[in-house]
Amino acid sequence: MRGENPDVPVSFIARFPMLDPVAKFLSDFHVVCAGIFVVIAMINLVGPKGNDASKGKAAFHIWLGRLASWGIVPHYVAIGCWLNVLAIYMPLEDWKLAPPLSEWRMQTAYIWPFAANILVSNCMGFFLCRYSFMPQAAATPLKWLTAASIAFWWTIGLYMMGSQAFELGLGGFGADVVSPGGDKDNIAQPFWQPMTFVIVAVGTVQSLQDLVAYKALVIVEESGTTVLSWKDMHKWAMVDLMWQAAVIFGFFASYFPFCLYGFPEWTCISSPFFAVPLILVLSLPIVPHAKWTYGFIGALFSGKMAEFSKLGHAWDGIKDGSYGTKPKAK
Repeated sequence: MRGENPDVPVSFIARFPMLDPVAKFLSDFHVVCAGIFVVIAMINLVGPKGNDASKGKAAFHIWLGRLASWGIVPHYVAIGCWLNVLAIYMPLEDWKLAPPLSEWRMQTAYIWPFAANILVSNCMGFFLCRYSFMPQAAATPLKWLTAASIAFWWTIGLYMMGSQAFELGLGGFGADVVSPGGDKDNIAQPFWQPMTFVIVAVGTVQSLQDLVAYKALVIVEESGTTVLSWKDMHKWAMVDLMWQAAVIFGFFASYFPFCLYGFPEWTCISSPFFAVPLILVLSLPIVPHAKWTYGFIGALFSGKMAEFSKLGHAWDGIKDGSYGTKPKAK
């Protein structure tokens, strides 16, 4: 994590020289989009909502959300998945993005479930049961994608990260000496071991978020937005996305070698746990919604969602598009 040359182009994410200018642009563009998404999510969570009494404030919330859903999310998800494929499969000698062994396995173990969570949450929060191209029936594939994400984490993901976090091995299914970086991986292992410990924590939380999404999607699959209001589905998705944005941007910010550009030495992290306070600060906008989140999850798992969500239906049929489709008449 030392010895980088500031004159060599380094990706925000990979911290590796990226000599291909197109690849570096896409990688850095992805990180910038993550930063913009964090800002939008923070503003909309702490600021006025789409059901604000002031039409101007409600419109501000709606259009800022549309900037995120149409202007950032599609290419953010697509580019992120493409970069993840490159980080996992391209050999180091062929592609300057390929990370060392532990980070390469983080991409496999954590980022794939992360990508599934982001995709499903964005669909639930912006598109499902709101637009004709994503009707109620779309809840079925989203449900199974979420189930696959949960299964992947509790098998492959937790094994790969947990074995490193608790120093039981390198999580390579018996092939621990084979990796894109070869023997160089062992040099970086003391740094990546505590990072994998952080990943175990956030990955497990992510799987619990996936479980909440799965339960919500089962309801939507069966009843559209007549039981679970679109407003409440949207709000859960935004709480989920704010936490995920805080986690991933916290990692991005803690990775970047600030000290190489004139900042104090401590800004080049010596421990991955530096990401933890950043994540906690960035996730503060969730705190005002803690009571609602507790009630939502409780209603979801106790079978009382219809009672919990009854007030939300008042906003489901607003004509200006601030919330989803009008509930079907019984």
